[in-house]
Amino acid sequence: MFEPNTAALSQGCDTTLKNVIGAGRSCVRAPIAALAVAASLGLGAYASNAAAQAAPANAPQGAAATFQKQAADLGIKSCANLFATLGDSLTRGTTYASNASTQKDAPNDHAAQALVGMRYDTPNYKGQSAGVIFTSPTKTGCEGGLVRVAPFPQSCPDVVKQLPQGSTLATTLSGTPLYNLGGNQGQALLVPSGNSCVVVTVANAMDRR
Repeated sequence: MFEPNTAALSQGCDTTLKNVIGAGRSCVRAPIAALAVAASLGLGAYASNAAAQAAPANAPQGAAATFQKQAADLGIKSCANLFATLGDSLTRGTTYASNASTQKDAPNDHAAQALVGMRYDTPNYKGQSAGVIFTSPTKTGCEGGLVRVAPFPQSCPDVVKQLPQGSTLATTLSGTPLYNLGGNQGQALLVPSGNSCVVVTVANAMDRR
């Protein structure tokens, strides 16, 4: 049986999120190049926990602190740093809320994930976005990743011009272009939707002991 973990966070500038339900704000400008970054992992049966926390708008903590707190509340130790790093990368430049979960029994031995809703309000991009981060312990440390889905008002050809320098077309998946992002920032699928473009960015990372 899977039971959700929950915790709530309100806003702050680069604030911390909590367990299953968290919210915050990261004050960073986010052009498409910045939106296209990530890291990754997996998940199991869930434990649940709830808490609420608020951070002032001028709070000095980064989003990483929020996800670090979520990991601690869930009992995640070996992947806590990677979980926090991925959460910080995913939410940069946004107001966000997250729902994190992992296995109820022996959470430190299993995968964990956080589902995140985000809102961008920057000169380069305004709109809703969603993402997921996930981590899983390994024999040599921890591995994880992130996925972000963001709709852009521009056409996909216009979005391509804003990808990180050095980005290249890797292949086309059933008509959907897949790009390798410059600077080893992961990959991006560009999905046309009318006159707009839905950008799905994926990245993975590992933390070795």
